[in-house]
Amino acid sequence: MDAERASEACKAGELMAGLLEQWSPVSARYDSVAEAAQALLPDGLRAHCWIAGVTNGCLKVVADGSSYMFELRLCKAVLLRELQRMCPAARVRRIEVGMGR
Repeated sequence: MDAERASEACKAGELMAGLLEQWSPVSARYDSVAEAAQALLPDGLRAHCWIAGVTNGCLKVVADGSSYMFELRLCKAVLLRELQRMCPAARVRRIEVGMGR
C-alpha cells in the first residue's frame, strides 16, 4: 500500500509541475503589464498609485487619495492605449481605478 501511495504522490507532483509550467508564462506576461503600467504613470501619480492586478483583460489601479484617483481617471484612456501598444499579448481591454490605503 505504501508503494501505491508513493506512485500516486509522484503522479500528483508531475501534474502540479505541468500546471505550473503552463501558468508561468501567464504570470510573466501580467508582470510585464504591471511593470509597463507603473512606468507609464506620470511622476506625480507613481508614488501614490499602484497596480492591484490584471484579471480577464482588466487592469486594476489603486490610488491612496481621491485627488490621485481623479487624476488617474483623467489619464486612463491614454494609459490604456499605450499599454495595448506596448503589451498587445496581454489583451488589456479596460482599466478600473479604485481607492486603497
